[in-house]
Amino acid sequence: MTLLSRFVNTKCIILHIFHFLTKVFTHFGLIYGQIYRQNLLARRDDLFMSRRGECIYKRKDGRWEARYVKESGVDGRKKYASIYASTYKEAKEKQLKAMHNIAKKITKSANLCIKDLAEEWLLCVKNRIKPSSYIKYENLCKNHIIKNLGNISIDKMSTVTIQQFATELKEKGRINGGQLSEKTVNDTLIILGKIFEYASEEYSIVPPVIKNIRQERKTARVFSPKEQQRLCLYCLNDINSYKFSILLALYTGMRIGELCALKWQDITDDSIIVYKTMQRLKTDNGDTEVFISDPKSESSKRVIPLPEFLKEFANKMRKADGYVLETNRSPFCEPRTMQHRFKETAKDLGFKGATFHTLRHTFATRCVEAGFDIKSLSEILGHSDVKVTLNRYVHSSFEQKQKNMQKLSLMSMA
Repeated sequence: MTLLSRFVNTKCIILHIFHFLTKVFTHFGLIYGQIYRQNLLARRDDLFMSRRGECIYKRKDGRWEARYVKESGVDGRKKYASIYASTYKEAKEKQLKAMHNIAKKITKSANLCIKDLAEEWLLCVKNRIKPSSYIKYENLCKNHIIKNLGNISIDKMSTVTIQQFATELKEKGRINGGQLSEKTVNDTLIILGKIFEYASEEYSIVPPVIKNIRQERKTARVFSPKEQQRLCLYCLNDINSYKFSILLALYTGMRIGELCALKWQDITDDSIIVYKTMQRLKTDNGDTEVFISDPKSESSKRVIPLPEFLKEFANKMRKADGYVLETNRSPFCEPRTMQHRFKETAKDLGFKGATFHTLRHTFATRCVEAGFDIKSLSEILGHSDVKVTLNRYVHSSFEQKQKNMQKLSLMSMA
């Protein structure tokens, strides 16, 4: 090979190497340029953000956090919410979208009246609660809230307005212009509070403060031991399903709705299984209908030991199927009929101020006097909290207090 040809080959190799290196450096240069540009943009975003005070920050984990005012409280304090994104631009877009949605809600809420909100709330909860509960809520909304406050704009509602509404309900809230019970007034205010909670969540409305009507605590009627004995003698004389049901309530503490829904198949050899309740409620067309549904709470579903002396009567009266409490006209007896019938019985026996619920109060009181532990009693009564049992159903007689004080005297003399 001549010197010239060697020179040409060497030159070609050098050119190829140079061309390859040029491509490599160009490629790395582009990558470095992109990285440099991204860092520069990130630094620019940081400077831009802190200068403008947009409440957009870069977190330690690399994400961007954007904050915005979700609502303002009654006291003027602002409540913030946060959204997250991988870039500043995305966080900014999400923040603007959230703020725009809140502005739309505020604009819409200015035109909302209580009637609109009440109907929206009812539609929202309809499939989440029991049919009987829905009917009760709907009746309270239609008969009291919508009737009296329906045309008032939500932004015109205030604590003073609500207090005036509650006072009017208490004084002349019934259809005939009569007084409403304090419990019904408070139930109505609770529903109104639920509607305001819905408005706060959906439309970022600051709800006014609702204060319940103070209810006077009434001393519950409890049968004295002598009255209880007279009632038992009345029931045991020519016993029937009505009298047997009175004894069940008196010695198990069952609620009237639970008793009316009780079937013979729910009474075993040694216990009573409670898992249903009966009540009559108004329907959409204004009529009333008997509903049999689950109890108001899971703790109300329970198994109650059957007292020994009632087992004999249960076995004698037992049927293959059907309700324990029945009437001549119907295979069952609804609570309202049972209440009226027992009221007449109490009147005939000379028991003043006694209602069917007096049986439940009496049962709880006798259990405490007999030394029941409160936890067991609470479960038998179907309470979710022993405080309810203590505060509402446990009543100590004056004779019981005297006995306890006597014990204290004997201890001091020992």
